[in-house]
Amino acid sequence: MKSVNQKLPMSLLIAVLAVLTLLMLATRTHHFASFNHLPSASIAIFFLAGMYLRNIKAFWFFYILTLTVDLGSSYYRGQFGDCITTSYPALVLSYAAMFTAGYFTRPNWEKNIWQTNVVKIAAALFVASSIAFFISNGSYYAFSGNFPDLSWAEYTSRVDKYYLKSIYNPVFYVISAIVIDFTLSHFFVNKAIKDNLRINNGH
Repeated sequence: MKSVNQKLPMSLLIAVLAVLTLLMLATRTHHFASFNHLPSASIAIFFLAGMYLRNIKAFWFFYILTLTVDLGSSYYRGQFGDCITTSYPALVLSYAAMFTAGYFTRPNWEKNIWQTNVVKIAAALFVASSIAFFISNGSYYAFSGNFPDLSWAEYTSRVDKYYLKSIYNPVFYVISAIVIDFTLSHFFVNKAIKDNLRINNGH
């Protein structure tokens, strides 16, 4: 990949957009297909969209896509109350936290050693995923109307049950993207730059 200060080629941006879109459809549409056991990639997709697409239009595209999938799956199952509740609009804040964290932690393999990039991304992913979880989870229990008598003790037990899973889910997808990014940057882009330098120097 190119450095943070350089824009990606349009063809590569389109490829990233297409891959993330397919990943969203493949993992978020588990409502339609019971055979799909892939963990939801939604949170990771917003993180990666911020990291690589770096455009607010990409954020709204994926938000509208999640909304369309959720409405479609709810209509298909005839159960709009399961996920489409009065707390649903708060999800945009969860996704915004992930997108923003990804935007400011894009790896720069040309200037930083790989350990620095990995630590920066891991810390941002953990913090942003935690914020996203407490926004979505807290708003659901507080505003959905499904838990009018939920005590703090009961809420804490539910947090214990779902929090770590919400952190683990995006890790696989983000790690996969970073490995691909590093491989392309280290073995292909840098090699191409060195080859061009040798040609320009007459070697």
